[in-house]
Amino acid sequence: MTVKLTNKDLQEMITEYPIHTFSMGNELEENRVFIENHYGKSTTKELKTHHFCIAESNIQCHENCKLYSESECGDVFWFSAILHGNVTCFYKKEENWKAGHANLISVKEEMKGYHYFSKNEPIRTIDFMLSSEYMERIASWYPDLFENIVNRFLGEKSFKVFPENVMFCPEIRRILNNMLDYKVLGNAAALYLDAKILEVLSLIVCKTSQKNCSACTCYSAKDNDKLFHVKAIIEQRYQDPPSLHQLALMVGTNVCKLKTGFKALFGTTVFEYLFDYRMELACKQLLDTDRSIQEIADSIGYEYHSHFSTAFKRKFGLSPLEYRNITMRGKRV
Repeated sequence: MTVKLTNKDLQEMITEYPIHTFSMGNELEENRVFIENHYGKSTTKELKTHHFCIAESNIQCHENCKLYSESECGDVFWFSAILHGNVTCFYKKEENWKAGHANLISVKEEMKGYHYFSKNEPIRTIDFMLSSEYMERIASWYPDLFENIVNRFLGEKSFKVFPENVMFCPEIRRILNNMLDYKVLGNAAALYLDAKILEVLSLIVCKTSQKNCSACTCYSAKDNDKLFHVKAIIEQRYQDPPSLHQLALMVGTNVCKLKTGFKALFGTTVFEYLFDYRMELACKQLLDTDRSIQEIADSIGYEYHSHFSTAFKRKFGLSPLEYRNITMRGKRV
C-alpha cells in the first residue's frame, strides 16, 4: 500500500511512503512512522503479523489543515476508532469523527479523500487492519457474531458495518488504551494482541447490536455534546479539576443531569474518569521518562506523592516504583 498526502490545493506533495499492510516475515513486526513539517507532526506505531496490523497514531497540526490522502489497499477489513480529539473525514461522504467514535469498514478499492484537522488539537486514533483469512477464521469460530459480516466482506464492494459511527463502550476504551503497552514478549505478544483484537470486535458487534454501547437514547444530541465537553474539560484540567457544580455551569446543565448523563454515556462517573485519566498519564511517564515519583505526582495534580502512590497501588496493585522497575526489567529481557 502506498500513502500519499497533499495539501488542500493538491499542488504540494507533503509526503509519500510505502506501507506493507501485513508482516512479510513470521514474527511480530514493529514499525514507527514520523512526519514533521510546517503543517504539523504525527507519530504512528504499527504492530503487524501475517494477518493483522495495529496502528496507533498521534497527530497535531500547527494550523487548520485539510490534507488529501490517497492509498491503495485491497481486501482489508478495518476497525477504526478515535480515542482523543475530533476530525472531519471525507471518503464517499463527509463525516465528523469525535472522541469515542468507532466503525468497522470493508475496504476493497483505492481510498481517496481528505481529513480536516483543527489547529493545535491533539488527535489520537487506533486502527486494526485485518486480512480476509483472519476474518474467515473468526467467522468459523463465532458464526453468530461474525458470519453475516464476513459474508458481506467476501462478496460486496466497500461498505461500513454501521451506517453511522457508533460510540464504543468503556470496556473497549480500556482495551484500546492498554493493548499497545503489552508486557509479553516473543510469540506470546502476537497471541496476546490477536486475543485483544478479537475481544474488541466481539464487544463492538455484540454490544452495539444490543444498543448497550451507544450513547444513551434518553439524551439529545445537544445533551451528549455537553457531556463530551465535560470530558474534554477533565482531560484539559486534570491537574486542577473543576467541581461538579462548576462543570455543570461551564457546559450549561445541572449537576444531576451531568452525573447521570456522564455515567450513561461513558460507563463511569466523572470522578472515576478523572482518576483513570490521571493514572493513564502516570503510567506513561513512569515508562517513558526518568521523572521522580514526586514530579509525576505533581504533574497529574497530586500535592503529596504519598497520596499518589496510595491511589496508584489501589488501581494497579503495585506502587509506582514497583510498576516502573518490573515493567522496565521485563522490557530488557
